[in-house]
Amino acid sequence: MAKRSTIGENPLDFLVSENSLDTVVPGPAAASRAVKVEERLDRLEAGLNGLKAELAGVKGLAPEITKVKGEAAQGQTEVAKLKGELAPLKAELAALKAEVAQLRAKMIPSDIPWWMGGKKK
Repeated sequence: MAKRSTIGENPLDFLVSENSLDTVVPGPAAASRAVKVEERLDRLEAGLNGLKAELAGVKGLAPEITKVKGEAAQGQTEVAKLKGELAPLKAELAALKAEVAQLRAKMIPSDIPWWMGGKKK
């Protein structure tokens, strides 16, 4: 027959619960804490589900975002083209202004006195 090791264990230390009143019952504070933890977990889970739905909506917008980015790039290229066309138009406008100034200088002086806007004779 084999010997049982009882080092560190005292068989008399074990409580034999023959009576149901000897069992440990948690108090009302422990029950309310458990309810609070469950409520908090439910709120966190609801928030997580809301974030998942919002993320799905954002992922659904991805094609539209790429479309807008493409249109923005096209707009930038057109702006660059217009800026390139603007320089010759400015030069032509300057030439026209010079020509108008020359024509004004060659105009026949009017009979309006100089103090009313006419040229001095």
